[in-house]
Amino acid sequence: MTCYYPLPGLSQGIGSSLTYSVFTLNEATGALRAPQRHRLDLALYRRPEGATPWLLVDRLSPDACGDIVARSEDYSLGPGDLLVAVPVSQEARSEPQAALLPLPASKRVDRAPVAERCSLAFHWRGINSSYQGEFPLRMAELSRGTMVSFDPLLHASVPGALTLVCLVNISRRDDPTPLRLEVFEAHSRRLLREVSWRRNGCALLALPDGLEPDGELVFRSTDAVGIPIFITISGADGPASMSVEHTHPPTELFWEQDRIAGSRALKTTWLGASLQCP
Repeated sequence: MTCYYPLPGLSQGIGSSLTYSVFTLNEATGALRAPQRHRLDLALYRRPEGATPWLLVDRLSPDACGDIVARSEDYSLGPGDLLVAVPVSQEARSEPQAALLPLPASKRVDRAPVAERCSLAFHWRGINSSYQGEFPLRMAELSRGTMVSFDPLLHASVPGALTLVCLVNISRRDDPTPLRLEVFEAHSRRLLREVSWRRNGCALLALPDGLEPDGELVFRSTDAVGIPIFITISGADGPASMSVEHTHPPTELFWEQDRIAGSRALKTTWLGASLQCP
């Protein structure tokens, strides 16, 4: 699975970082299964709101251990900003501007499956929590799409805690049309909030922050695909704690032959649900 890797700018004093390894264990390379080192850099691109081209911000090479690390504070990312890390061959030239986000290089060298993983970590008050930070190329090539996400974990937090919902979108072909994210209660179908977001950026929503739902929440968008990340931090009065969760797309909720039919039924139900406006 060939992927991009997002580096988001967050709020609430939370920082983010990417750690990418140029090594992979490829089972078809030999009986010893020695790690394969790939000649890859990470090119960091940004698409400022209202700008036409993708802008090359930086290009990072692996250290002696084979890791590449990028930190949000090194690029002064504000809330909702997004850098996209693109694996590129060390022999390839990175253009300073590009109409399309360059295709990412893959670490696959034979027929063995390779998980193109990258650790996306979050930092707050001296503690860290990580998450698998890949954004698949096939999602980034979609011109349109839909997203439905449920998260009952939001109601299991410690009193006084705050959950920051970070919805990430990456699109190779940018479109300035504003996107809309709706947040509503699953049982009552009561609309709680509408959030405006954009392609190649992050939608940030702090909960509860004046929003007191009675049950599980549903997040949906009929405009574009996105990956929601849920970052829960403790209240100011207690010891620092943080957890990071994410939800899977509807196709991951069903087995084998039921995946497409089940996903279609679930999306039809929740994307078509009429909501009660406040």
